[in-house]
Amino acid sequence: MPLRHAIEIHARHRPDAVAVDISGDSLTYGVLFDRITRLHSALTALPGRGHPALSLSKEARLFAVATGNHPATSTLLATAMATPHAVAVLDPQWPDDMLQRTLAKLPPDVVFCLSSQSALIHAAGKLGIPAICVDSGDLDEFLGDGLAPPWTAPDDTFLVGFTSGTTSQPKAFARARHSWRVSLDASRVAFALTDRSHCFAPGPLAHGISMYALAETLDLGATFYGTSRFDLASAHHAMRGAKRIVAVPTLLGVLSHGPAQNHITEITTAGAKLDPALLTRARNVFPRARVHEYYGASELGFVSLNTHGRDSSSAPANSVGHPFAHVSLSIRKDGAEVTQGDAGTIFVRGDLAIDTYLWGGRNSGFRREGPWATVGDIGRLNTDGSLAILGREGGMVITAGHNVYPQEVETALAHISGVEAAVVLGRTHPSRGQEIVAIVETDSALDEIRARLAISLPRYKLPRQFLRTGEWPLTSSGKIARATLQDWLDNEDPRLERFKA
Repeated sequence: MPLRHAIEIHARHRPDAVAVDISGDSLTYGVLFDRITRLHSALTALPGRGHPALSLSKEARLFAVATGNHPATSTLLATAMATPHAVAVLDPQWPDDMLQRTLAKLPPDVVFCLSSQSALIHAAGKLGIPAICVDSGDLDEFLGDGLAPPWTAPDDTFLVGFTSGTTSQPKAFARARHSWRVSLDASRVAFALTDRSHCFAPGPLAHGISMYALAETLDLGATFYGTSRFDLASAHHAMRGAKRIVAVPTLLGVLSHGPAQNHITEITTAGAKLDPALLTRARNVFPRARVHEYYGASELGFVSLNTHGRDSSSAPANSVGHPFAHVSLSIRKDGAEVTQGDAGTIFVRGDLAIDTYLWGGRNSGFRREGPWATVGDIGRLNTDGSLAILGREGGMVITAGHNVYPQEVETALAHISGVEAAVVLGRTHPSRGQEIVAIVETDSALDEIRARLAISLPRYKLPRQFLRTGEWPLTSSGKIARATLQDWLDNEDPRLERFKA
């Protein structure tokens, strides 16, 4: 059933039921559907720029959202899910120049932002794009009189998402409506969801795991809880009405402290491998909850699932679970499928993978081979059919649910005066999955390096630790031996020491 139809049914049958609550600012299903129809009316009235890279109907518009977890964000995202219009979700944590470049690369018909985002508003003005500040009353003035949304086409674009790449410009991809429809049907069964699965998602709505949790919850007719800005006190307050938590392991770790929370019965987590110590803490703080740990990617959708009960799991601890019912896996090396148990590149066949990037996909891990797709993860199939992840082609680091290519951080370091050489690696971290570590040769002060990096990179791409070495290990061709440095890092070799400049 299309999400538009589901929300309308909930609005008719239970108009006073709370659909969304962001830090106490709530919308009922009746009010939410009314605002969706009014926003649909206003968007339809806008002159369309035309977006040949996307699959959109004639009356559909592309709008950009850079509003973070402002309460209005839920209405904006729900409108893209339930009407013919598409949304480009911009992360407000990006540096201003990155936001501006993204806006220029795919100019939307309107951008929704915060009044504090002056650089973005200025950039939109130069491009002739209306900017609606959702925190200043602009949104209420923008809304139309209300227009019933038409049925949407399964192959039409509803979401333009972004994932990190090898350059400072994020890679863009488009999602068709049918891909999330298949996902919603799959996750309802896999995660045991019902109309009582009131969900708390503490993460940013600009990130896929929280955005998808909103779609799941609205599809069910349950209540979605979030916070405008995360802190532990507000999270515990918001969590009181929830039965379910959806969070990356980093945030799940923050929540897994204090007295037992017996009202939570389901937890869904993804973005990094769940550390055994964190799983134990989560089981203690949420003793009645099953923990659904899934592996996937923005480009691939759901791939595999490991569900942890109180005392056991559905797959071995060193795995990321068994494939979802709609997914087939193939482990390949040099174009041929390997023997079970051998390592190779993980290819996925299903209904959820994107076709290609809109831009930025050159030299990325994502590629297709006929109906099969991969993001370049290396893994193997265990004898029970579960999937184990071993690494990633090119050494891409996944930290707290974000994909970070070391080359991008190294390039940013290379542009800092005084930095002679830099290698960026990933190191296993108990809650973030991996953490970013920079090994540098420089006479510059560490505070200066960090400040300069913060200008050009989002916060999640900044190294959490800086190290130095007395002598770089070299390959036979005279290049820095990255594999040797990784081994030193993993084994805490004394030849790497903390940066004290």
